[in-house]
Amino acid sequence: MNLEEARKTLWLKSNLRPLGELQDEGYLTRERLEWAARWAYNPRLQEAAKVLLAAQNSPDLPQKPVDMPEPGFDVGISLEKARAILWPFAPYKGQPMGGLVESKQLSLKDLGYAIETAWDEKVRLAAIALSLVRLEQVVKEPAPQAGLVDVVSGGRSYAERKQLQLTLLEGVILGMFLGIPLTVFIILLSDSSEPNQNSKTFSEVVSTPTGVIALLVVLAFLILMNWLFTYISDQVTKQFDKKIEEYRRGEAGEDKTVEIILQALDGNWKLFRNLTLPGRNKADLDLVLVGPPGIWALEVKNFNGEYRNVGEVWEFRRGKRWKSASVNPSRQALNCAVRLANFLKADNLNVFVNPVVVWANSDGLLRVEDPTVSVWFINRLVDELGNIWQGERLSKPEREKVNDKLSRLCAQQKAE
Repeated sequence: MNLEEARKTLWLKSNLRPLGELQDEGYLTRERLEWAARWAYNPRLQEAAKVLLAAQNSPDLPQKPVDMPEPGFDVGISLEKARAILWPFAPYKGQPMGGLVESKQLSLKDLGYAIETAWDEKVRLAAIALSLVRLEQVVKEPAPQAGLVDVVSGGRSYAERKQLQLTLLEGVILGMFLGIPLTVFIILLSDSSEPNQNSKTFSEVVSTPTGVIALLVVLAFLILMNWLFTYISDQVTKQFDKKIEEYRRGEAGEDKTVEIILQALDGNWKLFRNLTLPGRNKADLDLVLVGPPGIWALEVKNFNGEYRNVGEVWEFRRGKRWKSASVNPSRQALNCAVRLANFLKADNLNVFVNPVVVWANSDGLLRVEDPTVSVWFINRLVDELGNIWQGERLSKPEREKVNDKLSRLCAQQKAE
């Protein structure tokens, strides 16, 4: 494959345009090319990415200059959407681009500036489309999408349930610590209120050395008990709050993943959340994607710290040493996929379920080498979702059966 053929090769389904144009616009960075050269399912795309990478490393090869799309080219955005995109630069910042172009407040030079410098891809596409309109060229309207992804939830997630349980347990334990000294104080108070002919006044007690020592011992005991109660309650609170924060972070990772999926896919897909399959294992499936290319069970992880995944092994760094992680996301994802496949097989739905680990912490460090289960990074999730579009491998009748069975399961969970 030569450089010209590589530039004409189309990118993933999530942005189905020639690699040359995406590279010229700045969307196709070196990092994306390296990812495609290694992980793209389409062998032609994989080869094209390698050719473009080789061209970047060979400055003597001629590079194609940036040019506007030819008349009639599909720029990837409808004119209606292009007109509604807000202009990001002063002095017209926040105003729809369509009105600014029609009133000639934005010139071709302004639109060209947006194509070259705008960070938002939608602004760049809108500027290209409106430039073509100003030049009286034909812009192909993109094919209508199939709507939005349908999201079906099985109710509260495992992380939500654990947060609630831990919060209630923390309250019970702290209540016990508070109740015990309060009960002792009430008992002592009731005993002291009873009349006693042999009882002495406070001045009589402290008038003797023995009485002073006894008073100091009592005060020291009360101070010690107060410190002990405060220390224990603080330790209990720290441990519970740490665990609750871990579950809360996991829940936030799932929400972030769902948000990206909704933006990247269309109504041909169905997304199931928090599925709890029948059986002894009550751990839920974080996310299940069902679409034309197949079924994916996504295990979402939002860990803090530095981790590495080599083959099936997961480890985290503690100081200068690597230690085995307490949980193995690859095994969890694989177990979820197998459980889901067996659940569907009970209704004669013999379909393969793809296990995937989604690394949802864009700030957390993770190194991956020859993983047994695919690992998708949150900052490349859109590309990964586009990469799995490799034709219709799951027929529409099969998808309908799978979606119906999982939807009924979600409804049953909510009812329970």
